[in-house]
Amino acid sequence: VLFNFYLSLYLKAQGVTDQQIGYLIAIGFVSGTIFSMLSGAITDYLGRKKTTIIFDLIAWPLAIALYAVANNFWLFALAAVCNSVMRVTAVSFNLMLVEDADEQQRKAAYTLINMINIFSGLFTPLAGLLVKNLGIITAERILMMFAVVSMSTMMLLRNRRYVETRMGNEILNERQAQKAGFGFTAFAGTFRSLAKKPSISLAMSVLILFNLYLPLGTLNSMYFAPYLTEHLKLDQSLISVLGGVNSLTIFGVLTCLLPRIPQGIFPLLAGLLLQMTSLVVLILIPPGYFGGVVVAVILYAFGFGLFRPLIDALFAEVTEGKERAGLYGINNTLIAVFSALTGFFSGRLYHQAPVAIFYLSFLILLLCTGGLIIYVFVEKKRCVQDKFNLAEKGFRNGEKEPF
Repeated sequence: VLFNFYLSLYLKAQGVTDQQIGYLIAIGFVSGTIFSMLSGAITDYLGRKKTTIIFDLIAWPLAIALYAVANNFWLFALAAVCNSVMRVTAVSFNLMLVEDADEQQRKAAYTLINMINIFSGLFTPLAGLLVKNLGIITAERILMMFAVVSMSTMMLLRNRRYVETRMGNEILNERQAQKAGFGFTAFAGTFRSLAKKPSISLAMSVLILFNLYLPLGTLNSMYFAPYLTEHLKLDQSLISVLGGVNSLTIFGVLTCLLPRIPQGIFPLLAGLLLQMTSLVVLILIPPGYFGGVVVAVILYAFGFGLFRPLIDALFAEVTEGKERAGLYGINNTLIAVFSALTGFFSGRLYHQAPVAIFYLSFLILLLCTGGLIIYVFVEKKRCVQDKFNLAEKGFRNGEKEPF
């Protein structure tokens, strides 16, 4: 979080243009598409634990080290490709979290993961101090090398405590018994599952749309800091305070509010509504009005804290069995494909009209809202059908009448 907040300004200080930032986003997602297509098969072939450690080290410490030493567009593009390897661990790590857990444990796991990620954002103002005193390039490189060391240490220590999941062991044992090589077997039942259970497709669609929105209209977007400094005329070092405000708000939601909220559609819809309101504030506030940006960040953080852990838990709940790796893989593949398409024109869109990025983000969140509403009706229809089928089966067995 410390290095990522100023990453776009660091790139621009190195001569990368707005259009090239869009190209970097697109390059990352294009290569991410390839890794996403392979992710389910890799995860089943190597196992959840081994896949996570190998590809985590490439996606983060190696990619960040490249960003730190890079001084031209093509080296930054190579770093973006390495970072896109995270599409593989997006499958393996999520399976490590959910496969041996029940519904409540999954919700708790995603809440804790988000709390850990957000907690680091409380120190974002320190990045602002470094930028103010050392300049954007020197400060970013210091933060990046700190990230390389701390992430590598964390990943290696975490891997020592990890154990392979029961499903992972079962798949590895089956492959060993059959002497099966690398293949796309993880996708064998994926499309059957999607056709059989429409709620998976709907949950996946919402998750894909939300991931399209993240690199565009959020605090972690590569367009956010330039928008604040170039369009709203705010000081570079001052905006680092927003990272702390964002992290503190999300941390409060995750620790105080989310544990008291039962899983359901209402908090998901509330989270989307708050984020859309945040975008409206960003669109309407005049240049130089820092207080309005603070309000927008608080609204976004409140909504994100409600939505992100619950949508991840919802997708884990509707997927199951040996098809789960394939479903996560196809989900990440579609995210990468659509994000690549978005990335290709988002840089040009920002260059033409910076505020248009937030209009597009609002539209995406509106589509997420519609998807969740349809999901509710589909699930209600499925529950009614399941009850009818169960009653009809009992009637045929002479146990009772269906009604």
